[in-house]
Amino acid sequence: MTQSFSAQVHAWSEKAKRNVELVLKQSAQDLFEFAQTPVSKGGNMPVDTGHLRNSLVAGLNGSTSLTGPNAYMLAIAGMKVGDVMFGGWTAEYARPVEYGAAGRAGRFYVRGAAQQWQFFVATNAARLK
Repeated sequence: MTQSFSAQVHAWSEKAKRNVELVLKQSAQDLFEFAQTPVSKGGNMPVDTGHLRNSLVAGLNGSTSLTGPNAYMLAIAGMKVGDVMFGGWTAEYARPVEYGAAGRAGRFYVRGAAQQWQFFVATNAARLK
């Protein structure tokens, strides 16, 4: 038995909503993984003791209760389209590492990841086509 036109439209609409959420979540994960990638593995985050990576806090819609290098994964798991996700590094030297200080160039581990957002979204959307 074939579906009615309205049932087909509804099924298509539900699939589109699910795909938008999948693209959003995968893109957010890609962004944080990019930011957290150590210099030794081709990224921009310098890792000596691991304190900077471990200082990541993440949350949704104003909450920043999640901490640790993988805190973003828990925030992403609960994220829905329309939510505001936050992530930041609280190590006392996070800002100087990002922007540079005392004659040292910035690593731009945050800015570099943010600049890749459109690429992550386009790549993940293309995977679902």
